[in-house]
Amino acid sequence: MNDTPSSTPSGPRSSETSEPDAVGRFNEMWRNRPIWLRRAEAFFHLLRIKFAHAVLLPELTPDLAFDLRQTVRKEGQLTKGYILMCALSAGIATLGLLQSSTAVVIGAMLVSPLMSPIAALGFGFASLDGHRIRDAVKVVAIGALIGILTGVLLTWLSPIRNATSEILSRTEPNLLDLAVALFSGIAGGYSTVIGKGGTAIGVAIATALMPPLTVIGYGIGVFQPMFAIGALLLFLTNLAAITFAFALIARLSGAARPLGKVEWTPRYVTILVAAFLALGTPLSMTLMKLSNEARIRAAARSAIVEACGEKDVTIAQLDVKTSVFGSPTVDAVVIARSYTSNAANQAEGLIKQALDENVEVHLQQVLAADVQAQTRAMVDAAMERTAAGIAADVPPFKTIRRAIGLPTRSLWTDRAQRMVYAEPVPAPGWTLADYRAIETRASEGVTGWTVRIVPPAQADLTVLLSDSTGDNATPPPADAISADLALWALERWGMSKVTLSGTDTARLAGLGKLLSDAGIEATTVAPPESPTTENGGSNAEKPEAPPVAVIGIYTPSPSQIAAAKAAAEKEAAARAKAEAQQ
Repeated sequence: MNDTPSSTPSGPRSSETSEPDAVGRFNEMWRNRPIWLRRAEAFFHLLRIKFAHAVLLPELTPDLAFDLRQTVRKEGQLTKGYILMCALSAGIATLGLLQSSTAVVIGAMLVSPLMSPIAALGFGFASLDGHRIRDAVKVVAIGALIGILTGVLLTWLSPIRNATSEILSRTEPNLLDLAVALFSGIAGGYSTVIGKGGTAIGVAIATALMPPLTVIGYGIGVFQPMFAIGALLLFLTNLAAITFAFALIARLSGAARPLGKVEWTPRYVTILVAAFLALGTPLSMTLMKLSNEARIRAAARSAIVEACGEKDVTIAQLDVKTSVFGSPTVDAVVIARSYTSNAANQAEGLIKQALDENVEVHLQQVLAADVQAQTRAMVDAAMERTAAGIAADVPPFKTIRRAIGLPTRSLWTDRAQRMVYAEPVPAPGWTLADYRAIETRASEGVTGWTVRIVPPAQADLTVLLSDSTGDNATPPPADAISADLALWALERWGMSKVTLSGTDTARLAGLGKLLSDAGIEATTVAPPESPTTENGGSNAEKPEAPPVAVIGIYTPSPSQIAAAKAAAEKEAAARAKAEAQQ
């Protein structure tokens, strides 16, 4: 029956009066329900009234509730003005999305008429009224179709079809979008019940619905089905949240039709169940997706911190994306005092152990030595979430890789110093001078960033202390390099302590002073013994070789230190024993 105070009209028997006897028997059972069920109904009715008063909802009388339902039904009907305003709102929203203008998108919502049919749909669910749900769904569907077609048409006509940040942010639902839709629905239901502030609330509701519809049209227009599918899921999720919020407020305030007057005919029950499944299915899918992302986010956070050393590690940004057709991905920005090689692969392994699921980790490490640098890095990481920040503040990694021309083992940034560090794999035949040359070339090819090449480490460096050679002078060793090239390599390797050895003590002291000025502590050690000729004489008659020094890179390992200590103790014991025997 319709939601009217009049009795059932007389005349020929309609399809509703010729339903099976099961409906009549159900109504008879409801009228003759037991006393405990009536008491439970009265208890929940009193509980609803108290809760409604606690949240500042008015308690509507039956007459006021009936008038409100009729008003909502009339305002949610399909009219020519509704069709026109949907088209205009969708057009403005599409143009705002294409030019990535939030102000234009919000302006489009001022003329959107979607709140009225959604309010009718929510009141229909609250009243379990299949007839009202059917009518409201038709109006909402027509408005949605107009929004999609308008988005397709304007995308085809527009010379600008770039996927802006405003468009990309509406290609998949997230927890914040769901919260906005839920709060907008609650506010919309409250404003409908009290009869105030509907226009402003309608803007918030339209913001959650009309942009996803136009993004569906954009995805169809540029032949990107994943954009369209993601935006459709976002629209249905927001629609379900807003509708159920309206239904909750309508039921709590007493605006919904009493359950005793619900029409339980099979046709309207089918409509009610179908509409509930149509809205509940995408909402449940979104909740499952958000739950899975939260689980991955928690595991990724602990795995990344552990992979990066756990000490002085701050995760500035952590984004999780799940896909129906691929593995989940984690994009993270980590601020640390030192770089950790292969951290992304280690984090993937830890996540695999925790979740038994393959997750792809994209990790960007930002080096920051002090609190001020860490704060700047966190602000920079937050700025990268905007389109302008991403375009202006992300290093051109592709350009840098192309300029280097070698396979790179890792790339990381020092955002405080605006530097990009690249570690290429060892290349056959390449010298330190070659690596320094490509560093210069790569730095000249980018703007706003300085490239630092970290060459493959060596056990020691042979440094030429004098470049003056005569006609009869012995040529320097083939691996000898200049002092400035050696200093460049040591700085790229981050060395703070080295050893020096050589025969020219004066020039050796000068090299030690050069390293000390660069903040590298140099310890002089005895040079290896000079080789002798077969007859036991020295090679002093040969031309004098250019003076060189050997810079030792690696410090003795713990096992080497222990072996040297044991050898010294053994030698001391043998010397003491020999002295005792004399």
